[in-house]
Amino acid sequence: MKILLAVLLCHVAWATVIVVPGDDDVEWCAQAKCTERQMCIMIQETQEVQCMPPQQAMEFVKIHASRQQGGSQTAQIKTRADATPVKAHQTHCTRSELMRMGGRLVKWFKDIHSAEAGTDRTMKLHTVPCRAEIGWMFNQWDGDMNGRLSKSELRPLERGGNEPCVEEFIDMCDDMVVDGSISVDEWCDCFTFADDLRHEPPCHKARHDVDPHLLGVFLPRCDLEGFYKPEQCHDGNCWCVDRYGREFDKSRVQNTLPDCGQYASDLTEEDVAYLKARI
Repeated sequence: MKILLAVLLCHVAWATVIVVPGDDDVEWCAQAKCTERQMCIMIQETQEVQCMPPQQAMEFVKIHASRQQGGSQTAQIKTRADATPVKAHQTHCTRSELMRMGGRLVKWFKDIHSAEAGTDRTMKLHTVPCRAEIGWMFNQWDGDMNGRLSKSELRPLERGGNEPCVEEFIDMCDDMVVDGSISVDEWCDCFTFADDLRHEPPCHKARHDVDPHLLGVFLPRCDLEGFYKPEQCHDGNCWCVDRYGREFDKSRVQNTLPDCGQYASDLTEEDVAYLKARI
C-alpha cells in the first residue's frame, strides 16, 4: 500500500531532504532496502540515502530544520510513488468527504460480512470495542494474522476502486502509533463512528480531524468512549481537561507531567510513557 504519509521537503542549508515510506517503489529507496516499517530519507544534493524508524526520521528532519539559515520555510507536502515532491495537493479530501468515505466503507463491510457464511475468525487482542463487520474485515486483510495491517496487505483495498478518498481515509487510521501500519485498535477506532457522525464524541472527532502524519500535529488522548482523558501533552506542555476537552485553569505545566489526580484519572505505566514522549 502506498500510504500517502505526510512528508517534508526541507530546503535546509542548501540541502533538500525528502522523506517517503520505506517500501515506496523508488529507485533510491529500493537500493537502500528500507523496510515497510522504516522511512526512506534522501538528501537530494548529495544523493545520500538512509533508512530510519518513523520517529527517528522526524527527529532527523527537525535537526536539519533547526540549522536552516535564510533558506525557504519548511513545507508540509505529499509525495507520490515516483518521489517527485508536490505541494500539499489540491485534491486533499475534506473531513466531510473522508467521513462519507468511511461510512461507505462500513456499509460495504456490512454487505460483504452478511453475505459470507461461516464463523468469524478470532481477532487478535484489542482494547477498543470493535463492531463485528469491522473486525471481520480486518481479518480478511490481515494475511499473516499478526494483528497489524501492513502497506502491502492494504494495497488491494486502496487500489481496487475509483474512490479518490479511500487511500487518504485509511492513512488517517494510523494515528495511535504513527508507524505506517494499522493495528487492530487503530482499525476498530477509525470506523467506530464512520457511519454515525451525529453521535461522534468530541475527542474522537478532534483526533480524526487532523492528519496524524503531519509533523507537530496535536493528537489528543481519548478514552474508550471517545471523550478526552484528563491528561494531555504536546510539544513540551501538559495540561488537564474535562471530558469535553476544556482546559482547567492553572493546570498547564512545562516539561513535566500534570497533576490531574483531582479529576479522577489513574495513569498506567503505558499512559506515563505516552505522555512523557510528548514532553
